[in-house]
Amino acid sequence: MKDNLLDRLARENGTAMLSDLHGYISRGKIYDAVCEISSEEYSLKEWEEAAGYILGGKIPHFRSAQAARQYLCNCLRRV
Repeated sequence: MKDNLLDRLARENGTAMLSDLHGYISRGKIYDAVCEISSEEYSLKEWEEAAGYILGGKIPHFRSAQAARQYLCNCLRRV
């Protein structure tokens, strides 16, 4: 069974818990992991949830998984 996107990001960043994605690890590491994942590997809903969870706040809405992934990459790059 395939991990959901947030679980995969937590695992690839070596975090013990999903909540560690909120700042216990470098956003640069999360950026690297996100940018290596194809937008087609996960649904639009999973990309939106990941953006909301990692960046904090409301879950943003996008027209496509590709747009959501790009937004997340852009926001993580700025930090």
